[in-house]
Amino acid sequence: MSTVLEALVSSVKEVIKTYTGLEPEVGKPFVRTEPKALGDVSAVNGLAGSGFTGMLTVTFSEDCLFKILAVLFGSAPKELNEEVGDAAGELANQICGAFRRRFEEQGISLQAAVPVIVTGKGHSITPLCTSQRMAVPFKVDGAQMVVELCLDKKKNNG
Repeated sequence: MSTVLEALVSSVKEVIKTYTGLEPEVGKPFVRTEPKALGDVSAVNGLAGSGFTGMLTVTFSEDCLFKILAVLFGSAPKELNEEVGDAAGELANQICGAFRRRFEEQGISLQAAVPVIVTGKGHSITPLCTSQRMAVPFKVDGAQMVVELCLDKKKNNG
């Protein structure tokens, strides 16, 4: 599982550093089973392909997302709104794309769906996997974001 973890961490670092110049600090990965999100804005990408289905979720604290957007747009948003949600979705798309590119180097091709954005303090996300979700916390300029990944092997119907 370490190559999956390495691909995930490298992808987050690449995207955040490229867009903001900030170096995300990686926390200790852990396993999640509960649906409650660990932040205020989540972008959920469904994944499918090469014998796997799953999801990659990027959840930002409001503080983290606003700090990233302040660097990107020159000023921090005043509130969570559709534009902020769209920006979270785009960041998640970039992270998911970087992860999929690294995964393809291992010979596993994955397609991603357009991310679904969920906002609000204490929101929940119904996992699309039966397997456990690996969660990796990051701090960006002291503010929290968490990336979660789960992959299920497709069952053979033959």
